[in-house]
Amino acid sequence: MTSMLALEAYTRARVSREDSHLIRLRVSAVNGCRYCAAMHRRDARRDDWSADKIAAVEDWTAHADEFEVDEQAVLRFADAVTRIDGEESVPDEVWNEVARYRGESGAGQVLMDIVTINAWNRIAIATRKDPGSLRGLIPSDLEPMSAR
Repeated sequence: MTSMLALEAYTRARVSREDSHLIRLRVSAVNGCRYCAAMHRRDARRDDWSADKIAAVEDWTAHADEFEVDEQAVLRFADAVTRIDGEESVPDEVWNEVARYRGESGAGQVLMDIVTINAWNRIAIATRKDPGSLRGLIPSDLEPMSAR
């Protein structure tokens, strides 16, 4: 876990909380990781995100108009990297769009945050982490959000 915690510290220091919430909520929803989804719903809620906003992120393609173009770029990139299936999975235009809004270095840091939450999702799913063991949850944190 030492390596994962170092990666976590790296991304927390370099990726904005807003982008990290977008990434971690969306990727956990795509991967079906109940533990991480509950944790990141709680964390976003603690940062004053509404239940509607959290739900919209988890199903962002149905609510794209609710996000700024830079947020859409981050979410599109998170989807592409998470659903990777060969070298064509992350088209150059998806990378270029994130780099346009976050810079080349920022795009690399966003990539590392996407990689980090994908790894955490896989660890939590493989080890059967119980979302009920998390502190500070409210009942809605444990339930999949249904975006309006």
